[in-house]
Amino acid sequence: MSALSRSRLVITLLVGMVGITTGARATPLDATNLINTYNLIVFNNLTNNSHVDGSALVGGNTMGGTYAQHVNLAGTALTVGKTLSGGVTLNGSGLIVGGTIATSYLNGNGGGDFYIGGNVSSGWVNANSSKVYLGGSIAPGAGINNATSLSLNSSVATNKIAAVTSDIAAAQSSLTAYSRQLSTLAADSTISSNNYGLLTFNATPGADGVAVFSITSAALLNSAREIVFSLNGAKEVVINVSGIGASQLTLNANFLAGSAQQLGTNTVWNFTDAAKIDVTSQFGGTILAVLADLSNSQNIEGTVIAKNLIQNGEIHYDGVNANLVSPVPLPGALTLFGSALFGLGAFARRGRKRRGDAPSDADASR
Repeated sequence: MSALSRSRLVITLLVGMVGITTGARATPLDATNLINTYNLIVFNNLTNNSHVDGSALVGGNTMGGTYAQHVNLAGTALTVGKTLSGGVTLNGSGLIVGGTIATSYLNGNGGGDFYIGGNVSSGWVNANSSKVYLGGSIAPGAGINNATSLSLNSSVATNKIAAVTSDIAAAQSSLTAYSRQLSTLAADSTISSNNYGLLTFNATPGADGVAVFSITSAALLNSAREIVFSLNGAKEVVINVSGIGASQLTLNANFLAGSAQQLGTNTVWNFTDAAKIDVTSQFGGTILAVLADLSNSQNIEGTVIAKNLIQNGEIHYDGVNANLVSPVPLPGALTLFGSALFGLGAFARRGRKRRGDAPSDADASR
């Protein structure tokens, strides 16, 4: 076996071992899995005056909105870490709420089980053939209709919420690490602008099919009126936007040639440090903005990840992004990964010595 073949064997075995350590929790921990499972992820609070095509995961409070409007993805239609209020409609399967239900109405049209950690303090929950597990009780004047079964003061709900709370924290950690990872990718593609506010993204993808752009000025995006992409065969596009900080970032450019929807399946805009982003025109691509208070008055084509969100436009799911840059191994797997690396390295060296290969300089120094 050649040295290159042995190296590939070692890498393959390592990937398998890391997969084993995280397999049971792949959905909450793997960044690319999260991006393709959920259409919206908000670490803190969401105010929603529109709809989300797919599933939503919210770490804090949620007010209003329609979820799984068109796409019933693998995840629960709506997961909320704290209180759910306002008028809410679920067209997909399942609901998880860590705190209290304080809605004016809650219509569950997609089936699945409902897990509620606290009380139902106001309004009526129209479960429509769902099983409901309630960790608390139902206040006078509130109620739950049309459930196939209802369990009050349920330990099932309590246990479910404990697991989901852990998963929400893990999702934030995973996506924040993924944003940092993407920010380290070297730019290999160029952006040009003219005096009329046209930004042209010219991709030069590497052998892996990934094209990486870098933007370091809020002024470039704030002044843009139109955006055009020349993908040149790129399978995945990463746009790292840095140096924004507390500056207001307003995304008002039109994506030409109907490109916004296409970019929703192959592009990640990684806003590494932006604190305030306002989307005022249809936007194409996944928004990864782990530190940002985000608002949108127009539709976004792709998954949205933000610290907080005020949603006044639709968030669309345009299909699986199959070519996302793979995340680095998760912290929980690093100990085993390191042990595996040591053990498999020794295995490779033993195999080489059995076959009479000369040791490398690196081996001789050990």
